[in-house]
Amino acid sequence: MQFSKKGIASCLAALFTILSCNLQAQAGEKKFFGDNYDTEFTQVTHYDCDEPYDSNLEPLVKKDLFSYIQPWSGYCNKSDRPEDEAKRLPCQTSNIKPSLKYAGVEVIGNKWMRMACEHALKSVQNGGGPFSTVIVQVDDDSKKAIRYWISHNAVVMWKDPTAHGEVTAIRQACKELNVINLGRIEKSDPNLKLSQPGATSHCELYTSAEPCPMCYCATRWARIDKIFFSATVYDAATQGVNFSDEPIYAEMSLNYADRKKMGSYCFQCTLDNSLDAFNHYKRSAAGKY
Repeated sequence: MQFSKKGIASCLAALFTILSCNLQAQAGEKKFFGDNYDTEFTQVTHYDCDEPYDSNLEPLVKKDLFSYIQPWSGYCNKSDRPEDEAKRLPCQTSNIKPSLKYAGVEVIGNKWMRMACEHALKSVQNGGGPFSTVIVQVDDDSKKAIRYWISHNAVVMWKDPTAHGEVTAIRQACKELNVINLGRIEKSDPNLKLSQPGATSHCELYTSAEPCPMCYCATRWARIDKIFFSATVYDAATQGVNFSDEPIYAEMSLNYADRKKMGSYCFQCTLDNSLDAFNHYKRSAAGKY
């Protein structure tokens, strides 16, 4: 088979175009745990900083409980809902705290808490859920914040019901640091990928809204001891927002047989090999974590 010079040139040009397109696609393609993300909206890598850090925040003092008025930014966007709906969904100006659940832990937020709330608004404005999380890594010797991560709620964007801000922020920090314990990060750890000035450091978590059961557990599994949040579960459950964790909390408090009334059917299965993995794990010196 013979090819003309013009034909060969055309084939080479087409091949070059295909390769160029593939390379451009790879260069512009950004993925995190298999999901695409927009670099204009999300940065899954850390931000460096070097500044004094103090998480002992000033207690919120209410001199007169009944006349106390919470500060408010004044932000209230113009509703794009039908007028009759908009009238029933006014902007909220204070956190809802109907019980003593928050007694003794009310403090005045700092720059990290404000950052989490700002990015929660940014998340909504970019089609995500109204939540965001900031994780700060603190050097234990110098008491300085050395880096931080910001994560938005990506449930709808990634079609992943576990992609809450807290979970994705923990994934980001653990992946970059190459550790599974964010409560104590040791400089001597041969697996550690990011540098730190002191012998040990730890992470603290700021999230724009009170963590759901999944996120609270994920934070504690990451060994993070300090959790700061702003909006309450009651704020998240208000009319028009409708993110309520109460049914899950109620369900988890029940015996398994009683969870049927909540629409959950759980069964404990008896099998001869149900303990094989545990037996191998506890009798093996390798692979402990």
